[in-house]
Amino acid sequence: MAKQGAGGASGADGGIEAAGVVNDVAISEDVIWKNRAQEAEEKVEGLEARVVELEGELSSANDAVKTVERRGEIDRELVAAKAVDLETARLLTEATIGEMDSPDVAIAVRELCDRKPFLFACKKHGVHGTNAGLAMGPAAVRRGDEELETMASSARSSGDRSELLRYLRVRRGQ
Repeated sequence: MAKQGAGGASGADGGIEAAGVVNDVAISEDVIWKNRAQEAEEKVEGLEARVVELEGELSSANDAVKTVERRGEIDRELVAAKAVDLETARLLTEATIGEMDSPDVAIAVRELCDRKPFLFACKKHGVHGTNAGLAMGPAAVRRGDEELETMASSARSSGDRSELLRYLRVRRGQ
């Protein structure tokens, strides 16, 4: 019996130790799960910060795409309007669009064409007439008196400087 008593006593201590191990296991599992939860929360916070960062990058990329698309649209309109200096016309058009309540590239280009006709080469503004560039060209071929008088009357009636310069050049060449 002594063995039983000793065994019983040791068994009783073992039972307490087993309960302590169970409690320690339960406590350590709680600590493990708590640590895992904290790690997961940290990861979530990190991922949320990354999402905010990526949303910012996406927004700036979208803005860049819109800018490039608008620039292409401005360039198409300016080429169609026969802009002489594309870069200057583009900058002025962008400034005009910036002032508009509802931006419209076609309207901005038309306004620029009306305000600054020297930036555009079209018959409306007299830059690309049939005689453009000929007035300041090389010395004209000598012409007869009849032709000289015709040129003088044409220059006088039209008031076009290029015709006047052509007439004077031909007259000087005789």
